[in-house]
Amino acid sequence: MRPGRASTTATTRLTSLRGGHDRPGAISPAESIMSSATTGTKRKERSDELERGEETNISVYVRCRGRSEREVKENSNVVLRTEGVQGNLLELAMGPNALNNKTYSFDGVFSPAAGQTMIFDEVVKPIVDEMLAGYNCTIFAYGQTGTGKTYTMSGDMSETLGILSDQAGIIPRVLKSLFEKLQVDSGENCVKVSFIELYNEELRDLISVEDSAKLKIYDDTKKGHATTVVQGMEEKHINTASEGIRVLQEGSLKRQVAATKCNDLSSRSHTVFTITAYVRVPGDNGGADELVSAGKLNLVDLAGSENIQRSGAENKRAAEAGLINKSLLTLGRVINALVDRSQHIPYRESKLTRLLQDSLGGRTKTCIVATVSPAKSNLEETISTLDYAFRAKNIRNRPRINQPINKKALLKDFANEIEKLKSELICHRQRNGVYLANEAYEDLTTTSESRRIMLEEQAAKLETTETSLRNKAQELLMLTATFMGLKKDHDGVRAQLDDTKEVLEQAELILANTRRSLAEETHLRKAHQETEERLVEVGGKLLTTLERTVGDVDGLRAKNKRKSDVQALNRVAWTSSQAQVAEVTSLVENKVLRLRDEQSERIASMSGRMRGFVDEELRELSETQAFLEKQLALFGQSKGDLLERGEKSKDDMDDVLEEIKVIRDSVKERVGESLRAISGAAERISEDVLSELDTFHNQLHNSYSSLGKDCKTIFEDLTRHLVTQRSESDRLRRQLQGAARTMMDQSDALAQRVQDVVDEERRQAAVDREQLMAQIGALISAQAEAQESRLAEKAALLQKGLRDASSTLGAGVERYDESMEAWDKKEGILLEDVKSSRDTLKTRLKDDWTTASEHSSSIQATTKSVHAQTVRVVDEQITDLDVQMAALDDFVGRARSENAQHHEAQVGAVQGVASTVEASYEGIGSHFKSSFERAQALAADVDAEAGEARQALEPLEEELCAPLAGLRGDVGARALREYVPTGSTPAKVTYRYPKELPHTESHEVLLAGLRGEEVAQDLPSEDSPSKASPAPAPAIFEDETLRMSLSPGLAPIPEAESTWGVSRLPTPGGAAAAAPGGGEERNPMSMGLREINPNLTASFTFDAGASTMSMPEDVTMPMMKRGAAGKKGARKGAAGRENLVFEMPKRKSPRLN
Repeated sequence: MRPGRASTTATTRLTSLRGGHDRPGAISPAESIMSSATTGTKRKERSDELERGEETNISVYVRCRGRSEREVKENSNVVLRTEGVQGNLLELAMGPNALNNKTYSFDGVFSPAAGQTMIFDEVVKPIVDEMLAGYNCTIFAYGQTGTGKTYTMSGDMSETLGILSDQAGIIPRVLKSLFEKLQVDSGENCVKVSFIELYNEELRDLISVEDSAKLKIYDDTKKGHATTVVQGMEEKHINTASEGIRVLQEGSLKRQVAATKCNDLSSRSHTVFTITAYVRVPGDNGGADELVSAGKLNLVDLAGSENIQRSGAENKRAAEAGLINKSLLTLGRVINALVDRSQHIPYRESKLTRLLQDSLGGRTKTCIVATVSPAKSNLEETISTLDYAFRAKNIRNRPRINQPINKKALLKDFANEIEKLKSELICHRQRNGVYLANEAYEDLTTTSESRRIMLEEQAAKLETTETSLRNKAQELLMLTATFMGLKKDHDGVRAQLDDTKEVLEQAELILANTRRSLAEETHLRKAHQETEERLVEVGGKLLTTLERTVGDVDGLRAKNKRKSDVQALNRVAWTSSQAQVAEVTSLVENKVLRLRDEQSERIASMSGRMRGFVDEELRELSETQAFLEKQLALFGQSKGDLLERGEKSKDDMDDVLEEIKVIRDSVKERVGESLRAISGAAERISEDVLSELDTFHNQLHNSYSSLGKDCKTIFEDLTRHLVTQRSESDRLRRQLQGAARTMMDQSDALAQRVQDVVDEERRQAAVDREQLMAQIGALISAQAEAQESRLAEKAALLQKGLRDASSTLGAGVERYDESMEAWDKKEGILLEDVKSSRDTLKTRLKDDWTTASEHSSSIQATTKSVHAQTVRVVDEQITDLDVQMAALDDFVGRARSENAQHHEAQVGAVQGVASTVEASYEGIGSHFKSSFERAQALAADVDAEAGEARQALEPLEEELCAPLAGLRGDVGARALREYVPTGSTPAKVTYRYPKELPHTESHEVLLAGLRGEEVAQDLPSEDSPSKASPAPAPAIFEDETLRMSLSPGLAPIPEAESTWGVSRLPTPGGAAAAAPGGGEERNPMSMGLREINPNLTASFTFDAGASTMSMPEDVTMPMMKRGAAGKKGARKGAAGRENLVFEMPKRKSPRLN
């Protein structure tokens, strides 16, 4: 939070007479000044309000600017004519078609030649006097955009050596004139300012640190008449005109501006800059009661009305222009209503008119400065502005002087306000950094960009400004000459003062040397005397403590001897126990090592056998895989022979059917398609069967491999045998269930394929029957019979394959169950819990395989049913064809005989393939049987090994547990002897005796410390007078190796704890030696060396034999300023006034010669 500014959050209305920072809810510029007073003053106000003030018209002035560069380039003619630089009439040329020109009369009319100074002197200066007299006044600029309203109100706000620019506007000149008048009166006064902006119908405080804070307006009727209050507005107190101008500059930077075609820096908002002045006036009873009079001046800069088409405003700028025109139109309606004396004044239709409510028809003295353009291109806007200004002349206000307030009441109000602001300041100081909302940051960025553009434009005006600066430079040269003369006189006086200081310093040095010699002698004598007294006292204490200590030591020695005897007996008993424990543990260790070796051998043997079993099984399975691949190749060859014979049969059938050449090609195509479909179905079925066998083989291989690994794991870690066996059984069960599910899925797939073949054959037969029904019925019948026989053969082959696979799977399941039962029986001998788990696993596996067998039987039954249905359908087709195709019996007989021969050959080939497949299945079954037998043999061997291991472990318990139990009994029965106290041992005593013997420091150190104090005394503090004190206060000198005290009366100063924890000199004088005044004020002599010079280190020493006390050149001592007096050596030092080289003369002590 900035100084002199307070946050405003409350909603209570403040008076304009409060001192300090204004509370939240500060009064708007349109509100009356007075709001609170003493009881008597308030009663007087109420009585005065009953009286109507004298009515006066609003003052209206018109200022005509010169043509802009844009208007000059457009060759726009001048349509305004004034009476010289200043007058009262304004003539407006209406054009050649008008009958006559239009003339306006105002309180004042200023031509483009009128400067800022003239405007201020003629218009504003009287209003400033009226404000100081206690009136509320308002000045606002009104006109088209780009006509110079902001230039008239603010102008150039810069200052040069406290002098305003010639282009300064009304606000800076009002501030300058106000403080000049207050300074002439030389009475008590107070001035505060506020600066608010109305942008897009939203109020914003331009001097508040919180840019995002929104202000609110509400009406207050406390005093019998409506006043407008702005909630959240801040007011800042100023002491000079420069401070006020600075506030104006900061607020103007935050104001919304933008470039349009009419103006490069067009104001997009209305602003109100309010100045409130408080002046002390004498009371009615001759000055006994001091009163405070207040006056307020509202300086309003309105945004200009603009034609959107002419200004080129778009988007955001167009919306801004719309709101500006709306507020100005409302202002015009208010002016018209006031002139017409309407019963309803539309103040509340716009926030602008609510702010100006008291200025328009209220209790304020109001002045309007209408700015117009002389160019013909702006004729329409100029006429509108002049009409409004002319009508505004008829508005009548009732200004009244604000009632003065008692000063005591005002000060009480100030005190309450200050306390509240202090609490608010503490709350705001808890926040760190700057807090800006996104909207506030964007506004700030936009404002900065606009100001940058304005600065670039101001650079173009430097040529005009330089002319004004040359005139000011002459004044500056005159002031500089005067200043140099005064400076020369000042230097002469300073030289005389330095000479006087040098004489005074020489006298001080002579007096200091004399005092130093006396202080050295007294200090050394007192130090030796005190050390001797303390040595006598310490020696007596040490002798008393020594007698007590000798008696205590004798008692402790007797106790130690008794404890030593008890410990010797315990040591003998402990040695005997150690030997017995070592013997028993050695025996147990040997037993355990032998057991470990035996178990390692058994485990290695079992692992080797398991590894051999797995290798042999892998080899056998590899041979089986090769055999299956060989048989698969033979099956493929047989399939090729079968297809070859089918082709041969087809060729023979073509020779027989030469007589029916017309339909031969059709029959040939149908028969070939049927044969290829059947061949493909047979091939797919064979591949599926082989794939199922391969999958089953891999599953069995994985099962046996996992079984071998699990057995090895069981023998390697007997302690986790139960958990491992249970998990292995679960895994085998899941694998078996997976195999059963796979078999079921494959059986379902085979059944589906058989059904598909039957359906396809049925559809094909129906198509053939329809196409050949009329011509070759007998041939179709023969073909149907052939298809039936082939389908029956294929179905029989598939059924046989399914039965063989099911029987093989059932046999494997039975052998697996038998092996699991044998395993469970043998394993039950080792652990009863494992047997229970194995029996459960066996039952589950048996049930799963039984379920798989049932599914396989179901698949076989389904296949038979499909075959029977196929045969039935074929029989029906044959019967139907026989009835319809009786005419072709002879030809069918010959074809059937030829076809029968080929059919027999084909059946023989199929039977050969079936035999090959059956032989393959039998070989696989024999291999599986041999694998089960080898697994059973391995299980028997494992059981035998486990039995031997168990028999070897049974006697181990008796051999190991019995000796250990005996050892525990012996050790437990053997007790150690305890020490029995006799009560003669001396109790623990804390001996208090001096830890150090007092000694007197060497004379060199004592004198060096004393001289160091004198150095500290010679360095004055910042608050000491310029001349030497005749009776300096007691001095205390501290260092890492020395502490000593000195007073003017040569009495020692009471001893105090050293800051650095170093040895101290004795001060028997005690507190009684303190200097008068209690030593509350600390002089330079009371500071330690580290306080005088932080650059000193622990290695710094004083050389008592040297004539000077010196340090290295790079070590300096901050010089203690003594008001106007300073040391000559300090002024001449190379290190400057603040860092003086530490080198001062000192005198040798006579006692050290």
